Amino acid sequence: MQAPAVPKVCFPVAGKPAVAHLLEILIALGTAPNVLVVGHLAGKVVDEVGPKFPQALFAFQAELLGTGHAAKQGAAVLRQLEFDGAVLVIAGDKVVERRALEKLVQAFEADHADAALVVAPKSRWPEAGRIITNDQDRFLQIMERADLRDAAKTKTPVVVDGKNYTAQEVEDRVQWINQAIYLYRADALFDVLGRLGRDNIQQEEYLTDTFGLLVKSGKNIVTVPVDEPEDVLAFNTPEELLEIEEHFRRKTGLEVGPTAALDPRIFKTPHVWANSLANPDGTVKSMLHAIYGDSAALCEEKRRHLLETVELFIRVFGNEGKVAVIRAPGRVNLMGRHVDHRGGHVNLIAIDREQILVARGRTDTTVRARNTAPDQFADIDFTAGDLLRLVRLDDWRDFVNSEAVICMVRDLQGDWGNYLKAPMLRLQQQFKTRQIKGLDCVVRGDIPMAAGLSSSSALVVAMAEALVLVNGLDVSPNDLVDLCGEGEWFVGTRGGAADHAAVKLSQFGQIAHVSFFPFQIEDYVPFPEGHALVICNSRLQARKSHSAKDVFNERVASYEFAVHLVRRRFPNYAPLIRHLRDISPAGLSVRSADVYRILLDIPEAIAPETLVAELGTDTCEKYFATHRRPERYHLRGRLLFGIAECARSRFGISFLRNGDLKKFGWLMNISHDGDRIVHADGGPFAVDVSDVALRGRIEDLQSEDPERVFRAQLYAQPGVYACSTPEIDQMVEIALATPGVLGAQLSGAGLGGCMMVLVRTEAADEVVRRMSQMYYEPRGLEPGAAAFTPIAGCNALALGNS
Repeated sequence: MQAPAVPKVCFPVAGKPAVAHLLEILIALGTAPNVLVVGHLAGKVVDEVGPKFPQALFAFQAELLGTGHAAKQGAAVLRQLEFDGAVLVIAGDKVVERRALEKLVQAFEADHADAALVVAPKSRWPEAGRIITNDQDRFLQIMERADLRDAAKTKTPVVVDGKNYTAQEVEDRVQWINQAIYLYRADALFDVLGRLGRDNIQQEEYLTDTFGLLVKSGKNIVTVPVDEPEDVLAFNTPEELLEIEEHFRRKTGLEVGPTAALDPRIFKTPHVWANSLANPDGTVKSMLHAIYGDSAALCEEKRRHLLETVELFIRVFGNEGKVAVIRAPGRVNLMGRHVDHRGGHVNLIAIDREQILVARGRTDTTVRARNTAPDQFADIDFTAGDLLRLVRLDDWRDFVNSEAVICMVRDLQGDWGNYLKAPMLRLQQQFKTRQIKGLDCVVRGDIPMAAGLSSSSALVVAMAEALVLVNGLDVSPNDLVDLCGEGEWFVGTRGGAADHAAVKLSQFGQIAHVSFFPFQIEDYVPFPEGHALVICNSRLQARKSHSAKDVFNERVASYEFAVHLVRRRFPNYAPLIRHLRDISPAGLSVRSADVYRILLDIPEAIAPETLVAELGTDTCEKYFATHRRPERYHLRGRLLFGIAECARSRFGISFLRNGDLKKFGWLMNISHDGDRIVHADGGPFAVDVSDVALRGRIEDLQSEDPERVFRAQLYAQPGVYACSTPEIDQMVEIALATPGVLGAQLSGAGLGGCMMVLVRTEAADEVVRRMSQMYYEPRGLEPGAAAFTPIAGCNALALGNS
């Protein structure tokens, strides 16, 4: 069940533990006493059951030696009570209908049986124990599937009623399987449990062997078939648990599948969408203008892309059913680099490059995905069952940090299917009582990959939007952002939700000022009139699924270690610090000079073993596991960058709102210096974060000299995050040397990708020209600089009422 800390009987089924459902039915039937045999995680079972069922008794199985051995422990309690009635033996995680137990009791009494058991057709549970009968269909024994397989592997004859058969011959004769619900006369049970052995493949005492022994003793055994397939259910995987949840939803009259009818404005046949996009009327044109703005050329380009994606869906998956057409744009964060996952603010716009996903819901849990660029992106097919064999339904963070997931992601580096699996897994973990249904989809994207423009996050959001729509899930836009941010942890990075917020919530022509923990859009500010944002692709890819991931995660780990040290070394501040953003004058109710004093107590660099000695193995190992640990973690510079960038991201929006673009550009330049690798003169770039430098900042703040005080403000400090590259640093210098440029900096997480330039509109073409002349042409690279338009965030296209 992928949940080591939760006993299986305690997994919730329809809102209560599985064992509670069973006990309620047993009590209603009049069984008493009810004895629960507990072993692994016994305390948790007792804590769950005891207060709700005070009459229940408990027996402890100290060694896990099989189901027969467990039954012995329960039988010992009954013998001490001198119990002599009929004894029902059933697994505590069985989900059984009362009528199935009533039928068992009636057959047991009517036939004066010594023992009776519930059986079902073999097709129902292919892996269950086999009911072995003779030529007259009289019950002989139960054979476990594992033993039958071992006999087939070793070619050992199987003896049935005195005759030798091959394992396959026995398998072919089997019509019924064991449902593991047994009713015995007490004396027969007590006697036969004492005769159990462990001569089997698993070296355990099988409760099922009691029936073969009873037959040899001439006892009367009755098999009782279930009337309905769902009268007896069991689960061994999260997928099977979800199937049981679906059963309870049907049983209680709740809908299975989408909880709301598909919106007819969004879901139309592929042919209708193709016709609408191929022959756009006024309604279609208005829809496109609302998303992409007044540029006729851009609207026409996007119309073609949407149509091409729908047409490929028709060629691959046909015209049946109804599809949604979803688009999710790339994004740029104008200010607030590397701090969204620390609780900082970000300032976001969506750009006119996007992922398009055409999706049709399915009735099963399969996902089939095709891409318009099949040479780059192979066909993807998977099912929820494949994923749920891994997923931790109890805790998403523990699941994505598990060794199994880390190894899987490492083995599937660069697999675009991971970005489709991530939101499906996260939504399933969120909706534990619903089985998330799959979909057929076609994807088209024109966001440059590994360029820092969130091509992967856009795909995650588009897929999440599609799954929410086809499953009729009640997910608000803000919640979708958080779920997508956490979902992308599945691919191995430990970032926040800023990218997903921009992809989902951006508005045309606006900058979104967003805060986190809790997530909130605090303001929308118009993109400054008379100015343009030029985005320049370095053509140096920073793939999250390759070595860059180690660097990204090391930076995040450095943040975590630094904050842990602050809490430990300043216990008076610890209750106030939930996130890095709280280490601020406002967060701690202190002066800026006091923040510098905190930084003075954080080492410039520290070895991993020293961190373990101070913070403990458990704290450190969970962060070490996300990356290849360096020789030393540069904590002070990282922490200073995070504190300063949180301040820049807060103050920057006011500069934009007030039209003070010169100051905003200055903040962009300072922010880039915190990521910079190469100095403007070509030499190595370094920010001084020594004790001497920080004490100098404290003296500046106390000097009453306006220039020195301004220079010492936290938002004016670059810090040291160092996720740029020499190439991007050169591009920044080319831009800053261009008249009309206000600011330039890295875009995205870094280590490649893009940089961005805030420039007066009339100078945008000159930036593009100079970038081609001085960066792309000397390297023989395809030019990749252009002015971008802020467009609307992710949505499903919607037209009319039919």
